[in-house]
Amino acid sequence: MRKKSLFLFGIAVAFFMVIGAAYAEIPVYPVKGKVVNVLGAFDNPEGALCSMDGKWLFVSNSALHGDANKPFGWVEGGGSISRCEIGPNGELKMDSRIFIKDLTGPLGMAVLNVNTNKFPRGTIFATAGSGPMALPDGTPITDPKRHKPKLLAFDPDSGKILGEIKLCANSIFAKINGAPLILVNALAFDKKGNLYIVDTGFGYDTYKPAFPYKGGVWKIPVESIDALAEGKTPAGLPQFIFNQSWPDGVEVSPITGRVWYNTVMPPNDADPFKGAYWAVDDSDFKMGAQPAPLAKGLGRLDGLDFTVRGTCLQTEILNSPNSIVVTPLGGGPYKLALEPDTVLSGPADIDIKTLADGSYLVFVPELMALDPTPWDDEVTVIWLPANFDQP
Repeated sequence: MRKKSLFLFGIAVAFFMVIGAAYAEIPVYPVKGKVVNVLGAFDNPEGALCSMDGKWLFVSNSALHGDANKPFGWVEGGGSISRCEIGPNGELKMDSRIFIKDLTGPLGMAVLNVNTNKFPRGTIFATAGSGPMALPDGTPITDPKRHKPKLLAFDPDSGKILGEIKLCANSIFAKINGAPLILVNALAFDKKGNLYIVDTGFGYDTYKPAFPYKGGVWKIPVESIDALAEGKTPAGLPQFIFNQSWPDGVEVSPITGRVWYNTVMPPNDADPFKGAYWAVDDSDFKMGAQPAPLAKGLGRLDGLDFTVRGTCLQTEILNSPNSIVVTPLGGGPYKLALEPDTVLSGPADIDIKTLADGSYLVFVPELMALDPTPWDDEVTVIWLPANFDQP
């Protein structure tokens, strides 16, 4: 078994105390994943994303302060985004360790798949400015005026910032919802270019005075993206679905078009679903209401992505060992076995690349939340065979 440092449990240990509730016992998926590459060159990597041409892998270095004796917090201005070249067999070669710098809490990313007047197809949108924030020594930042969450849009070739969408206290989102976004965790685009954002909401009470908790999932109509980036009120306002259980990952099914999101779960048994995932559509956003979850009792779910054939992969960070949960199209959850047997340390916002032969590469950033040393944290690459979706 390949082991990581026992000191590094992942984000679940850094966030919360261990919960004593019972969680679902799920079977092992009949097809294993093969670990083909590990690159340990990142600073608390939380998100991984392939460029539209499949050449580059972008990794968000979230830059946690790493002191287990102090509250969880992203180092203000300490985060960055790395760019790696992807080899034909999943090997990663660092191209630019700090491709974009001076970010606070960069987490999830997504590729714009249509052209807008302002942003060309292939532009990458990334989250930045998430709370809770800290100084490099771990001292919490409590001034709400320093909380400036946003989405950055950048050119994947040059790294040039093409624009941003504000999510802070004076944004259209706060006017709609009564609070800014707090921990902006993940992004996804659907086929039309509509943008979805999940706000975990964790850290709302670290500021003085505290913000209200307004965790949930947002939909931004594609025709509203440019106006928001220009600081204008769009004709089509963003829509919101509240979720009390700290939503974390989001992605759109390539088969059904429904928006899936999951939850990383508050501590102390405060989550009635004990870790769940949902699928919603336009009617749910119009009503601002969430249906029953597709599955629950799974622990702390984090990243979420789909294969092109509609199989969902999610990372789970509470149970030991941490794992990847597989949900085939129309089926229930399984646990993915790896070869060689591998311990993942805080697997976070994954991305999946389809290869020419129908097999897949899965890029798994490992947050390693308690790691006191930067730039030695890992992204693990897993290969899945072409028959993975049809075992």
